[in-house]
Amino acid sequence: MLSDYHVHSNFSFDSEESPDNIVSRAIELGMPCIAITDHQDFNWPVEGEFPYIDFDNYFSTLDELSSKYEDKIKIIKGIELGLVEDAKSQCQNLIKNNAFDFVIGSCHIVDNMDPYYSGFWKNRKDRDAFELYFKTLLNGIKSFDRFDTLGHMDYIVRYSPNKDTNYSVLDYRDIIDEILTLIISQNIKLEINTANLAKGFSFPNPHTDIIKRYKELGGEYVTVGSDAHTAENIGYGFDVAEEIIKNFNLNIFTIK
Repeated sequence: MLSDYHVHSNFSFDSEESPDNIVSRAIELGMPCIAITDHQDFNWPVEGEFPYIDFDNYFSTLDELSSKYEDKIKIIKGIELGLVEDAKSQCQNLIKNNAFDFVIGSCHIVDNMDPYYSGFWKNRKDRDAFELYFKTLLNGIKSFDRFDTLGHMDYIVRYSPNKDTNYSVLDYRDIIDEILTLIISQNIKLEINTANLAKGFSFPNPHTDIIKRYKELGGEYVTVGSDAHTAENIGYGFDVAEEIIKNFNLNIFTIK
């Protein structure tokens, strides 16, 4: 089975799963490696939420698990780093001062709000919200590009009250092309994030039309992640991801 390169443990503010349970589940599924990629989002605006990692404890725990399971699986010490323009120096210092094996760059905040919450959508049309998200993502990448893969590129669609009813990739073709061209030029991979499938969508993040366009523009490598916040969702939808990768003749990035 493909290795899972996007999993959250209880070092993330929105997961209660122990790293040991995550590793055990990955072993059970026959994965050669598992990337634990907990949230670090600087300048987080949501009151009462703290997406900040206790790094001393984090690295210590992952090192212990690496030793415990060294003959069964490779554990990748990763992070999902929020891309926001006003956190450039913080992101730079974090990457400079910590030995991460793997870094996901993602956008979770738009107009100083998380689209996960219904308040973001008040008095907003889907078209305007989706366009603003892509613009925010592009600016975030321009501000900081020291990461390995671009996470859940159209994340915002998951949380629209209308789901994907009003979503057409062609409506945002120019800015999507700009994002894809930029990451290709920086040797940043594109993540195929299967969490959308677990939520009942017919496509992963990003939409298959974006993955196709990535290939057309010269993209070669993708990473595959479940974005699981519980052990039971690790590897969910990977059969679909494998089929997409095969259809578009893409390569899977792995850490050896």
